Amino acid sequence: MATKQIKPIFSTLLRPLQNHRIRIIRTIVQFVMFGLLSGLIFGLARIPMLLPIAFPTGGPFSTVWNAFEALQYLLTYWIFPYLALSVFFLFGSILGKTTCGWVCPFGLFQDLFRLIPIKKKRVSRPTNKNLSKIGTTILVFILIMSFIIGITFNNSGVKTTFGAGKDMPFSTIDPSSTLFATLYYYLYWGMQSASFGAEIGQWKFLFFLRIIIFIIVLGLITVYPRAYCRWLCPTGVLLGLFSRFSIFGLRINKNRCTSGCDSCEKACPIQVPILTYDKDVTNKMCINCGECIDACKEGALKLTFRI
Repeated sequence: MATKQIKPIFSTLLRPLQNHRIRIIRTIVQFVMFGLLSGLIFGLARIPMLLPIAFPTGGPFSTVWNAFEALQYLLTYWIFPYLALSVFFLFGSILGKTTCGWVCPFGLFQDLFRLIPIKKKRVSRPTNKNLSKIGTTILVFILIMSFIIGITFNNSGVKTTFGAGKDMPFSTIDPSSTLFATLYYYLYWGMQSASFGAEIGQWKFLFFLRIIIFIIVLGLITVYPRAYCRWLCPTGVLLGLFSRFSIFGLRINKNRCTSGCDSCEKACPIQVPILTYDKDVTNKMCINCGECIDACKEGALKLTFRI
């Protein structure tokens, strides 16, 4: 009799975990990956590997290389970035934007900001789609800048006229670089020096520009979940070019989707219009986070290899 009474109690206690099983697994994976990507602090060695994530190569404890930074770096030296583009193609065409949802440290940072008890806002579908064009514009601008710097270097052999952005233009304003590298280094220098301002020196304007952009991004991700991912991130845009054709991704079974609810779309932090797809959700903004799967009570959604 006692056993029968205990079972409902355990079911009640475990229900929240069951309802968010993918979120729990993903969060664990995100923290583990952040630990590995920041492994220098634990004595791990840097490895010659490119990943399509928003995490600075020049971070104090980074163990891998940022594929988008590598792409810029090679272009500014007038070298075609075969390897960097191959990384985006392989990850995007096989895993889609799974690295954005499960691996990227700045993605984890945004997910943690969702925990702030402030009412989250949504935008209309057309607005969401139009705002994502900002990221495309940023990507095109950065590639053009890198190309121009590369031409200059090829003709003159120098890039110094382009200042701090001569090697990787986007890194000078990249909020993930500000979070994981710039703030650490300035804090370190500030603690090591009697005059913090002296350490800023000639980079004073750039430093404050970084901080302003970072604060704006913080405001956006506090109110709009994953706002940087869906509207601003050039790495995500580049991955998205291939992710719509990815082998691994989200699939919906319309035979099970019978209640007429839209719980999956309400749960999606990216606001992907999931129900507009008949089978494979091939939206270039989808990060395969699995929030929609947790929200679906009918088991109509799954992450699978779509072969």
